[in-house]
Amino acid sequence: MAASGRILVYLKRKGHDKTPTIAKFTQSVLDYLVEDKSINQSEVYAELIDNHLVVTDDESESKHNSIKLRRPHFCPIHNLQKSHLEAIPEDILNRGIDVGAGVILESADNKILLTRRSKRLRTFPGIWVPPGGHLEKDETLIEAGLRELHEETGLKILPDQCVGGNVQMLTLWESVFPPKLTLGLPKRHHVVVYLYGKLNSDLTSDVLSERIRLQPEEAEACVWLDRKIIQGIVACKEEEKSQLHFKDLNLPEVVKGITIRDEDKKQLISDIPLQPLFNTSSDTTDGERVSTGTKFALGEWLIKTS
Repeated sequence: MAASGRILVYLKRKGHDKTPTIAKFTQSVLDYLVEDKSINQSEVYAELIDNHLVVTDDESESKHNSIKLRRPHFCPIHNLQKSHLEAIPEDILNRGIDVGAGVILESADNKILLTRRSKRLRTFPGIWVPPGGHLEKDETLIEAGLRELHEETGLKILPDQCVGGNVQMLTLWESVFPPKLTLGLPKRHHVVVYLYGKLNSDLTSDVLSERIRLQPEEAEACVWLDRKIIQGIVACKEEEKSQLHFKDLNLPEVVKGITIRDEDKKQLISDIPLQPLFNTSSDTTDGERVSTGTKFALGEWLIKTS
């Protein structure tokens, strides 16, 4: 772990490494663990050990079952050329790969909570994601995810409020900001651990909405989305250059959500336009949309709960 207290990724490749070693900022996690560099997804094992996340293809290194790790084909780290490496500042090159946790929270009435990141944030401003953030020293992944959920939305959820009494790992995503090299050189590199919890019968989206208190510096809007809307969002994939358009999906133009008013930071019940959530990333600009990693995690949720 770095002196700053950041929780970083360590890698161990079976038959290659005797012990896990800290991952370099410019090192693609997936490329390191699989021989075929054209593959964008693989089953791996992930374990939080001594304040770092060990990601490995070695089953003996983890107490958990295997989990999917994915990156987009346009991942900047995967596509780095020598000229890019030479242009990345030294302080960025020495950062390592950070660990984040995001919570796919399903209400008792089968809706998923997404938040829109503040436009003032340095990374992914204005992008729709589940609540989440960085780990702190000595936290578990679940503790970090639920803490971030509470800090960003005011919702204090305990594992025993979920079906089965637990929150579980859903999938891993290799995230880079900016998300494409055409938008600039990499500044941040994360492995995001998406967690999943289904809430017990009394915790419906209406009940929880009454308890939400958004933190304006982190989240400027939130909304509960049903399965049909989630299916449409997942179907609009940047990676496959989907030709699917929002107008073809027979969905409402707006859904009720919560926003923060710019002028006084007051929290309001508002109509949230759905169209922006179906946008895909561009090679030249990156406006309001659901993040690519979030779409992958939501797709895994659809599979898990089908």
